[in-house]
Amino acid sequence: MNEVRISKGTRIESDGHYGTVKFVGEVPPTSGIWVGVEWDDPSRGKHDGCYEGVRYFSTEHPTAGSFLRQKKCNFGMSFMMALMQRYGRIEDEKELTQPDEMYVMGGNTRTQVEWVGAGKINLKQSQFQELSDISLRGLYVNGAGDEGDIAKNTPNVKQLNLSNSLISSWLEVARITRQMQLLQELDVSSNRLELPKNGELDTEGAFASVKTLYANHMNYNWNQVVTFLTMFQQVQTLLVCYNCISSLENCPVFLEHLVLVNLEGNPIQKWENVLNLSELKHLETLILNRTELGEISFPDGALTTRYFQKLASLWISNNRISEWSSINELNKLSSLTELRFLNNPLVATAGSSTAARQMIIAKLAKIRMLNSMDVTSGERRGAEIDYIKMHGLDWKSAGGSEDLTSKLSDAFVEAHPRYLELIKKYGAAEDSEMKKAESSALKNSLITVKIKGPMLGDSPPLHKKLLLTMTVQKLKALVQRMFRIQDQANLKLTYLSKVIGPEIELNNNLRDLAFYSVEDGDTICVHW
Repeated sequence: MNEVRISKGTRIESDGHYGTVKFVGEVPPTSGIWVGVEWDDPSRGKHDGCYEGVRYFSTEHPTAGSFLRQKKCNFGMSFMMALMQRYGRIEDEKELTQPDEMYVMGGNTRTQVEWVGAGKINLKQSQFQELSDISLRGLYVNGAGDEGDIAKNTPNVKQLNLSNSLISSWLEVARITRQMQLLQELDVSSNRLELPKNGELDTEGAFASVKTLYANHMNYNWNQVVTFLTMFQQVQTLLVCYNCISSLENCPVFLEHLVLVNLEGNPIQKWENVLNLSELKHLETLILNRTELGEISFPDGALTTRYFQKLASLWISNNRISEWSSINELNKLSSLTELRFLNNPLVATAGSSTAARQMIIAKLAKIRMLNSMDVTSGERRGAEIDYIKMHGLDWKSAGGSEDLTSKLSDAFVEAHPRYLELIKKYGAAEDSEMKKAESSALKNSLITVKIKGPMLGDSPPLHKKLLLTMTVQKLKALVQRMFRIQDQANLKLTYLSKVIGPEIELNNNLRDLAFYSVEDGDTICVHW
C-alpha cells in the first residue's frame, strides 16, 4: 500500500518526525529503492540530498536530507479511515476504558478509572452524519480518498481540524472541504501544503463558507499567505502564527473583510511593516505577541491617526518595546479599547507591573481593558491623578502654570501629550504633592504604616516598614503572624489615609500596596 502512494512531494512520518519526499529510486552502490526525504526539522537529517558526490535532490537546509527505506515511512491514511479510527463505533467495552489515560495513582498502585458514559459518547460520535465538529489532528490524513465519501458521511460539519497531517497540497485540502458545504472553521496548522499554481486549482465550493482559518506553523512568508488566501473570500478570522512572516507589503483589496489577524511568533520586527495592515478597513483585533517589535509610531503626525481606524484590540506582549513614546503613540488610535502589554522591557522601567499598569492607563484615554482586566472608572481616576502628581515638577520646569495659558516646552508635550488634558480634568497638583510624588516615584521604596487590630484594644497601633511592592496576600500573611490569627479566610484589611478620606478595603490579594495608593503614615486596619 505504501509503494502505491509514494511519489515526489508526498508527505511522510517516521519515528515522530515529518518530511517531504524529494526522491524515489536506487542509490548505488546499494540495491533496492530508497526514499529521499527533506525533513521539516533540518536537524533530523544528515545532508542536503547530495550523496557520494551525486546529487539526488536538494534541500533548503544543508542537513535536512536523509535516505530511508520505504518500510520506515508512514504514508498515512484517507480522511474516512482516520474518521473511523477516531470516531467509529467501538463494540468492545474494554477498549472504551482507555487504560493508558484513565487511571489514578495511590502509593505504588494504579487504579483504573471507569469512564462513565463512554459508550453513549462513542455511540453519538459514531453517527457521522450528525457530527458538526471533527478533529483529525495528528492522525496522518493524507487525502480525501474516494470521491463523494466525505459528502455522503459528514454533511453537517462546521468545524474541521486537519492539523499535523500528511496532506501535501491545498489541492488535496480542497478535495476534502468541497464536500463540506457548511464548513465555517478550518485548521490546517503544522502542515507543509504546496501552494496552488495559476489555473491549477478550481476552488469553487471548496472554501466558500469558511470564516475562520488556522494556518499556524506552516513555514510560509506573507506573500505565500496572500497566495492561498485568494481561495478564501469569506474569511474574517485569520491565524498565521509562528510562520516566516517578516514583511507585509502586499495587502490586496480582497483581504478587507478580515476582522481578526493573529501574527504571533513571526519575526516582523519593524512597526512600519505592521502599518501595511491598516489597509484592512474592517480590522478590529490584531495580535502581535512575540514578533520582536521594538517601537510603535504613526508617521502621519496627527493627534488621531488615520491608521487602523476600527482597531479595538491590540496584543503586543513579549516584545522589545522599551520607550513610553510607543504607548503615547497608541493613544492616537481612535477605536482602541483593549491592550495586552506584558513582558516588555518598558514594564521594568516603571518599577513594578502595577506602576506600569497605572502609567499605561493614564496615557491611554480610551482603554477599558488592560491585560485581560477591566479598567474601572475608579482605577482610571487614581491613575490619572497619580500621573499628574508624578510629573508635576517636570511640568512646572517646562513652563507650566495654574492659569494653563503658558506655552510648554516641546520636549515635555512630546513626553506627556495628555498632561494638559488631565490638568483640565482634575486641576494641577499642589507643590507638596509634586515633591511627594517625586520622592515616592520608585515603587520599591519603603513606607512606614500603622497597623491596628481589635487585639490591641485602646493600645497605640503598631508601626511597620513595608515595601510598596508587597501584595495584599503577603501583607495578610504578615498580619496573621503578628496577631496569631488562626483562620485567614475571614481576614479583611482596610486602610485609612492620614488625610481625610473613606476607609478603603484592600480587596484584591494579587494587588500591591502601590495600587491602592497606600502612603507613608497611613493606617492598616485588621478585621476578622
